[in-house]
Amino acid sequence: MGSFWSFILLYPEIFLALICFFWLSLFRLVQQGQKSTFPVNWPVVGMLPFLVQNLHYIHDKVADALREAGCTFMVSGPWLLNMNFLITCDPATVNHCFNVNFNNYPKGSEFAEMFDILGDGLLVADSESWEYQRRMAMYVFAARTFRSFAMSTIARKAGNVLLPYLDHMTKLGSEVELEGVFMRFSLDVSYSTVFAADLDCLSVSSPIPVFGQATKEAEEAVLFRHIVPPSVWKLLRLLNIGSEKKLSDAKVVIDQFIYKEITKRKAQASNGAQGDLLSMYMTWATDESMSEQQNDRFLRDTAVGFIFAGKDLIAVTLTWFFYMMCKHPNVEARILHELKGLQGTTWPGDLSVFECETLRSAVYLQAALLETLRLFPATPFEEKETLVDDILPNGTNVSRGTRIIFSLYAMGRMEGIWGKDCMEFRPERWVSKSGRLRHEPSYKFLAFNTGPRSCLGKDLGLSNMKITAACIIYNFKVELVKGHEVMPQSSVILHTQNGMMVKLKRREEA
Repeated sequence: MGSFWSFILLYPEIFLALICFFWLSLFRLVQQGQKSTFPVNWPVVGMLPFLVQNLHYIHDKVADALREAGCTFMVSGPWLLNMNFLITCDPATVNHCFNVNFNNYPKGSEFAEMFDILGDGLLVADSESWEYQRRMAMYVFAARTFRSFAMSTIARKAGNVLLPYLDHMTKLGSEVELEGVFMRFSLDVSYSTVFAADLDCLSVSSPIPVFGQATKEAEEAVLFRHIVPPSVWKLLRLLNIGSEKKLSDAKVVIDQFIYKEITKRKAQASNGAQGDLLSMYMTWATDESMSEQQNDRFLRDTAVGFIFAGKDLIAVTLTWFFYMMCKHPNVEARILHELKGLQGTTWPGDLSVFECETLRSAVYLQAALLETLRLFPATPFEEKETLVDDILPNGTNVSRGTRIIFSLYAMGRMEGIWGKDCMEFRPERWVSKSGRLRHEPSYKFLAFNTGPRSCLGKDLGLSNMKITAACIIYNFKVELVKGHEVMPQSSVILHTQNGMMVKLKRREEA
């Protein structure tokens, strides 16, 4: 240390020059940050200030930065915290990583660890495990028995649970937080589809069941893992405190429910498959090398993955769909006109539900749902990890282990991808001149993934949303509560920050 001070005393002009250089560089960075939407890469802390400052608007701010950067840039985190990653919304890069060079871009071990609540299920699996589970899932989702059971479950739940609940709230004249309703309804539908059992999440007299509360706390913990450096949440997990303790407790509750359903189904095995997901998987000849405990674990992971994917993605899409209906009454009117030309089934209370087959001709309804997913993708980003060094289509070099974030939210807002009206809600862009649905390449519209990992439940999910959206629009007029602001939450699922408060009226009274 003495020699350091001696050097400063002998050469003060050099030390002064270094100080001036540092402050001038800092000043230039500040000026750059004021003139540009692109995040400043600060010394030591990298782009962390940008992420923290814009945490509540991160999806929109990242979209602005990607627009300025030409669809791809490297995010630099604080030194030594392993928070660097590449972010992109370039369709060519998506096609390269998800299709052309698929094997070089697995989900990665870091992704699987973040989502360890899913176990070793299909959503996080890679390599041989993924291929095996993918084949099984294709068999189940293609089975007419399962599809019939799933569609009848959605229609039954809509007629017996959702519509009566909304009708009850309408008669009370109460304001309704619609996203919460969809979350509970979707959980109810998903649970019934998997286990042929009812949770009664939307019971007027009962609070959300403990299983539903556990899934909510698990999601919040996973979100926290995405916000903080890995070392932070891993330390919390080691100490079993904070969000990690909540996740651990939630996992115990979830496992208790699911293993109980598996045990119950084993006892009913002689009755044959009922069409639910668990029955379908239990009829498949599992690997003989698997023990009974391993097989139960496989069924558990499969069930958790389906429930988490089904309830969240459908619920948030329906929320944003009805937000768009409130903001675009002309679109709602056209959908209502389309539905009035179809034959629904009347349920008690003079409430109508449309079956899946009936809604096949509801092209404009599906176009509006696809347009909602373009602007408000339920999963606003996807993650991959580079297995070996590679060069992306735009010339960017990526080294082994590089995390790549694909911003679906930004993709829907890029003029170069969707045209000058990319920020407008226009279902017409999905309808051809002949009146049929227009196809868009999946690497351009990534809501259902693309390539070998494309979503097997796409048709099931769209049918679910169409049935739910149709029965609400046909029976009720939904209006936003005045003064209530609806905006995206910065999370792994595109929830709303403050929910969506609405008032409902029966159509004949609206």
